[in-house]
Amino acid sequence: ALVSTVSTLRPKSAVRETAKAHGLSDAETERLVKLLPAGWHPDPRRRAKKTLEEVIMEMGDARLRQVLVDAAGIVGQPDHLSVHPGGLVITPGPLTDVVPVQWTVKGFLITQYDHSDVEAIGLPKLDLLGIRALTVLADAAELARRRDPGFRLNAIPLDDAATGDLLARAETIGVFQCESTGAQRTLRQLKARTVQDLATANAFFKPGPALGGMARLFVLRYRGEAPVAYLHPALEPILGRTKGVLIFQEQILRIATEITGLSWQQADFLRRGMSHFGRQEMESMRAAFITGCMRPAPDGPGFTAQQATTLWEQVEPFAGYGFNQGHATAYAGVSYRSAYLKAHFPAEFFAARLADWGGFHHPAIYVAEARRLGIAVHPPHVNQSGRKFALDGERGVWSGERGAESDQSRRDPTAPRSTLWMGLGQVRDLRQAAVRAIIAARRERPFTGLRDLLSRVALQDKEAQHLVQCGALDGLGASRAALLAELKQVQRAGSVQQMAFEFPLEPVEAETPAQRLAWEQRVLGWPVSVTPLEALDGPLPASTALAELPSQPGRPATVAGYRLPGWTGGRGFYFSDGQTFVVAVEREGLAKPSPWQPILARGRWQRDHWGAEWLQVEQTQALP
Repeated sequence: ALVSTVSTLRPKSAVRETAKAHGLSDAETERLVKLLPAGWHPDPRRRAKKTLEEVIMEMGDARLRQVLVDAAGIVGQPDHLSVHPGGLVITPGPLTDVVPVQWTVKGFLITQYDHSDVEAIGLPKLDLLGIRALTVLADAAELARRRDPGFRLNAIPLDDAATGDLLARAETIGVFQCESTGAQRTLRQLKARTVQDLATANAFFKPGPALGGMARLFVLRYRGEAPVAYLHPALEPILGRTKGVLIFQEQILRIATEITGLSWQQADFLRRGMSHFGRQEMESMRAAFITGCMRPAPDGPGFTAQQATTLWEQVEPFAGYGFNQGHATAYAGVSYRSAYLKAHFPAEFFAARLADWGGFHHPAIYVAEARRLGIAVHPPHVNQSGRKFALDGERGVWSGERGAESDQSRRDPTAPRSTLWMGLGQVRDLRQAAVRAIIAARRERPFTGLRDLLSRVALQDKEAQHLVQCGALDGLGASRAALLAELKQVQRAGSVQQMAFEFPLEPVEAETPAQRLAWEQRVLGWPVSVTPLEALDGPLPASTALAELPSQPGRPATVAGYRLPGWTGGRGFYFSDGQTFVVAVEREGLAKPSPWQPILARGRWQRDHWGAEWLQVEQTQALP
């Protein structure tokens, strides 16, 4: 069975539950929730600006105050069972002889005990993690072999210059584990170029090093800008690879066993973190740790009392948040191969990334990044697209389905592929059976127009309408508006076969960019062939192109653009002008614009010591 995890009530979920019990409306509940802290961090020095208790004290409405008081009383209480991300247990006999189980909504068994409890009763817990990035790698490698038949993912050079440059610049949107602005900042800080650098960056990005108070010092040492020093010579064999700073869990285990002389059981308790100890246990562990460090030679390292205390102060906050080196290195291998594919096969990489969905970002961000790299991206098309995103050249199409390719691409596997086509499966209300029928019919010959499509594929009225509106018949008629008028004529006649007695259509004025924008947002989920700026009513106001901002840091600038959907992984939002996109950080108190909302942003281009760049937005104005 898979292992469960107990989901507990956090402040916002607790307030929502108590608000229901008190009969608050949805609108009242959301207004109350917005008063709560925006974030949480295990380090009290980095906690949210206000606690729930502080919000209660400031609440003037007695009824709402009672809701918050009740919510504070249930924070941290169990709410429901969820599924552990990768935990699995196997029993020697029937599961129910050992552990209570239950069915999930999706129809598989989970234990009613969480991961710590199944271990407490003696069951070994296996962690089997499935990551979509592996599918992306496999599909991208398959595409790469059609351009380079000898390409093998497990044979790529691990010192590739182009990959190293890409990582050091942190141009890693799409690269596994390296996509958020925080992860990118870490790559720049460490000047990451290799698998080992990525493993270190992976662990360094977790809270452990920061909580140990050694983050900035580690960065300077790793970059060669500060000398490496050790608290005691005995630590050099353990901390040498990480410049004298605790980074990995394995280092905690080695310090505990080799330096302090603790047992492996005590070392593992220490690795798990201080949150597992009561006050008395923690004091006992501290005393044993310091005493062990001070053991005289030859049996011990001979730390002074001050050195032993300092080491404990570094270990205490780090324990429980350190990252496993084996895990970090395995992930780094996936990250490096992702970066290699992006550096050398960008079209193939983004075709696979978009076809397989998943990833840290909204697909619109991957589309924007592909375009920034010079890869054309088009809406679905009945003569080009598969069910998923497809990569095609002049004479070949890859449909996003493993092993699936057109006759043309089989005849010419070296045909250039630099255009991405969105999948037909993305079209709203288009049945899978209809997608299969379109792909099967065009294998005989491409579709020549709307009537040809309707005569060969049985489509519902709404399906045909959505195909036209999203651009899936672009080039097969004068315009989408003309194709929609032709579709109405077919619908009035009852079928394509009844069209013989219809009068010719009058010329139809082409749709506006605003209409195309609205159609694609509704049918596809986001616009592909037109940008919100192109759909504006009237000319664009005078502004600076986003691509010009890096050349004028600190200078006031006005930029026309729109927010892309999704989260950067840190502060701010992704801001695009249709040609490129950047991170924009709004000043405190300034609301983020809605996704796709065209705005005029006034601000300055900023660059920090580590090479991170962003647009600091001081003022925004909505464009009509």
